[in-house]
Amino acid sequence: MNAPVAVSPEPTFPAVRTVGFGAPLSWLGRGWKDLWRQPGASLFYGFAIAIVGALILTATTRLPYLFTAAITGFLLVAPMLAAGVYELSRRYLAGEPAPLVESMMAWRRNPSGLVGFGLLSLLAGTAWQVVSVVLVALLYKGSALAPMDMIVEILLNPQYTLLFFVYIGVGGVIAALVFAASVVSMPMLLDRRCDLMCALVTSLNAVSENPGPLAFWAVLIMLLTGLGFATALIGLIVILPWLGHATFHAYKDLVE
Repeated sequence: MNAPVAVSPEPTFPAVRTVGFGAPLSWLGRGWKDLWRQPGASLFYGFAIAIVGALILTATTRLPYLFTAAITGFLLVAPMLAAGVYELSRRYLAGEPAPLVESMMAWRRNPSGLVGFGLLSLLAGTAWQVVSVVLVALLYKGSALAPMDMIVEILLNPQYTLLFFVYIGVGGVIAALVFAASVVSMPMLLDRRCDLMCALVTSLNAVSENPGPLAFWAVLIMLLTGLGFATALIGLIVILPWLGHATFHAYKDLVE
């Protein structure tokens, strides 16, 4: 008789919890407390991320086709840059010492998963850059050479109404997909010995179980990061580590 063929078990993923609509406010509150437990360590990451953002924007200052895409692309990869902030919050919750140097080595906890997430983030950012350039090249017929001049022209000239709505629509869809796949992925990869697929699926499950609260969370993130950009990136020094700490608490509340 032929031996029975072994069937591989279906992959299992962590269960996700349902949270209330106001949960994001709690995450921000706990993240704020974490921010000031070791302000030097948290603000170090804020400075580092803000400097990266400044370099990206400076490099595209004279490239109107890339300027707006650079801003949104930066936001797509920002969760990867906040790994050390997640590690600080993980150590606070676990009652472990949380020196800055150790938090900088956070990638060692799950190198394959974290590197995979980083590459995926870079791919998403690059894809949005390409899509953005194509949309502007096809639909923008002006001659503005400065990014702000082009943005003002698109906003005020009825000729570019289609470009405005297509750009916002496509960018919004890409941002929503990236948010859904990453809202808990990065802190989960850092906190657990799981692979990238497990983290991505768990993140999507968390969004499907909590569409209202996580839509609210996405709006808060956009408003706070917008405030950071409105202050010439200075506000991001505090806002980005604050959001990083809050994101780790979001993950702990959402994933069992």
